[in-house]
Amino acid sequence: MTEQREPQLQRRSWPRRLLNRMEVNRAVFYALLGRGWQFASGPVTMLLIVAFFSSELQGYYYTFGALIALQTFVEMGMQVVTLYLASHEWSKLHIDEQGYLTGDPDALSRIRSLAALVLKWYTIAGLLFVGGIGLAGYYFFSSQPVSNVNWQLPWLCVAGLTALTLMATPCLSLLDGCDQVAVTNRYRAFQSITGTLVAWVVISSGGGIWTCVAICAVRLFWELWLIGVRYRRFFASLLPKRPGALVSWSEEVWPLQWKLAVQAMATYFTSAFVIPLMFEYQGPAVAGRLGLTWTALMTLQLAAWSWLMTRAPLFGSLVAQNNIPELNRVFRRLTQVSTIVLLTGGTLFCLIVWGLQLFQGIALPAGWELLEPVWYLIHKLQERILPLYPTILLTLALVPIHISQCVMAYIRPFKQEPFLLLNTCSQLITGLLVWYFGKTYGPVGAGWGFLIAGYFLTIPGFLLVLQRFIARRK
Repeated sequence: MTEQREPQLQRRSWPRRLLNRMEVNRAVFYALLGRGWQFASGPVTMLLIVAFFSSELQGYYYTFGALIALQTFVEMGMQVVTLYLASHEWSKLHIDEQGYLTGDPDALSRIRSLAALVLKWYTIAGLLFVGGIGLAGYYFFSSQPVSNVNWQLPWLCVAGLTALTLMATPCLSLLDGCDQVAVTNRYRAFQSITGTLVAWVVISSGGGIWTCVAICAVRLFWELWLIGVRYRRFFASLLPKRPGALVSWSEEVWPLQWKLAVQAMATYFTSAFVIPLMFEYQGPAVAGRLGLTWTALMTLQLAAWSWLMTRAPLFGSLVAQNNIPELNRVFRRLTQVSTIVLLTGGTLFCLIVWGLQLFQGIALPAGWELLEPVWYLIHKLQERILPLYPTILLTLALVPIHISQCVMAYIRPFKQEPFLLLNTCSQLITGLLVWYFGKTYGPVGAGWGFLIAGYFLTIPGFLLVLQRFIARRK
C-alpha cells in the first residue's frame, strides 16, 4: 500500500508575489492598466499634438478639458455618496449566476431607492451642465481675442456629450459600491486605450479640436455598453419599485452630500482651474504648455490614488462589519505603496523633462540625417512643455493632494465628513494664491501658490484631522 502524500501548495510566480506584496488586486491592476496606458501613451499624444497642433490650438485643447471639469459644480459630490451608501448595503447582497442583484430584502429595497434617487439627480445635473456650464464656456471663449481656431461647434458637442455621460455616472457608482470595481476598471481601461487610439487617428487626420469630441464620444460608448449590455440584468433588478426600506435623502444623503459638494466645488481650484487661468492672463500658448505638463502629472497622481480608490467598497464593508484592525492594516499598507509610486513617478517625469532640456540648442550630428524628423519633434516639444523649474514645483504640489485624498479615503467610509472647513479653506486659499501669483508670474507663480498652501496648510491640517479622528475612535 503506497503512502499518500499531502497535496503541496502551488508556489506562486515571483511577479504574482510582487503584485500581492504591493497590494495589487484585479481592481487595482485594471486601474493601473488604464492610468499606465495614459502615462505610457502620453509621450505619443504629446508628440502628435506638437506635430499637428499649433501652440494656440494646443491651448484650446487643454482648456476644453479644464472647463469640462466644471461638472463637479452640478454633480455636487453625489458620486462619492452613492458609492459609500451602496457599499454599506452590498455587505448583505450578492449577484447571482444570472447576473441579478439578490440578497436581504431590506438592503435590496434600499439600494433600489438609492438608484432611483441618484438617477433623478444626475438627469437634472446633465441638463444644468448644458444650460449653465456649456453656455458659460461659450461666453468664456467668445470673450477672448479673435482666434483662427473654430471652437464653437466642437464646444457645443463636447458639452452635450458630457451631459449624457453625467447621466450615466450614477450607474457606475452603484457598480463600484457593489464591489464590481474590477470589472468597471477593466472597462475604464478599454475606454482609456480606445479613446487614446481614436484621438491619435483624429489628430493625425487633421481633426484639430474635434479630438475632444471624439474622446467624449468613446467614453460615452463604453459606459453605455457597460450599463446596457454587461450589467443589464443587474440594473434590471433595480428597476421594479417595491415597498420596503428606503434611503432617506434628508437624513442619509444630504448631511454628507452638501459637505462633499462644497469641497468638490472648491477642489476645482487645485486641479483644473490653473489652465483657464493661464489661458485668460498668459494666453493660449502658455495655457497649452502648462496643460500638457499638468495633465501628465495628474495622470500620475490618479494612478497612485488607484490603490486606495479601488478599495473604497472594501473599506465600507469593513466599517459595516466593525473590523477596524483589518481596515487600519490595509489602509497603512496602501498609503505606503501609493505614496512610493507617486514619488518615484514624479522623479522620473522630472528627469524626462531635464533630459529634453539637454537637447536644447544641440544640432543633429553629421550622418544622423535619418533622425531629423525625430530631432525636430524633440526640439518642438521643448517649446510646448514647461521648463524643469516649474515642472518640479508642480510635481511637488501633488504630494499634499495625495495625502489629503488618503485621509479622506479612510474616514469617509464611517459616514463622517470632518473635512468641510479645512478642505474648503485650503482649496480656496490655494486657488487665490495660484490666481494671485499665476496671473503675474505665469506657471512658476502658480507652482509656488500650490506649494505654499499645500505644505503649510493642507498637509498639517489633514494629518491633524486624522489624528483626532483616531483618538476619538479609541
